[in-house]
Amino acid sequence: MVWILIIAVLATADQLIKSLVVRLLPGDTFKIVIDSFFYLVNRRNTGAAWSFLANQSWGIIVLSVLSAIASLALVILTLVIRKKRYQAVLSLMAAGAIGNLIDRVRDGGVIDYLDFHFGSYVFPTFNLADICLVVGTILLSLFVLFDKDQDSLFSRKQTYLS
Repeated sequence: MVWILIIAVLATADQLIKSLVVRLLPGDTFKIVIDSFFYLVNRRNTGAAWSFLANQSWGIIVLSVLSAIASLALVILTLVIRKKRYQAVLSLMAAGAIGNLIDRVRDGGVIDYLDFHFGSYVFPTFNLADICLVVGTILLSLFVLFDKDQDSLFSRKQTYLS
């Protein structure tokens, strides 16, 4: 299936980039890409988005279990749903969930490396897996809001019983 291949390629790309960051930026170091705006960093987030549940001894276990459940559900939905646009965004979301799950299980936290500053505001550091999750979630939300034919998500041909 093409969707499984897309999930595998994106999750692998996420892991390759993270391994490069860990190797080339040891510790909590950074490289300036655009001074005062964009930096590459090596930062481990032991929590979820915006470090929610970070540094909680039980947090990584809860987040790993939730990530595993979400990853499995997203892969199954990708294979069951028959509309290509939904399969595409679910593939993005599954790849992101799997990429961050691998980090949590292997490293005890997610490796983040994209760091943006807007004046005195520092946007939370993120990675490719996060991009896949956010873009997929936004597109899924838009599709659900504007798709007039949601009854046929799970089958190519809709049948009605009287």
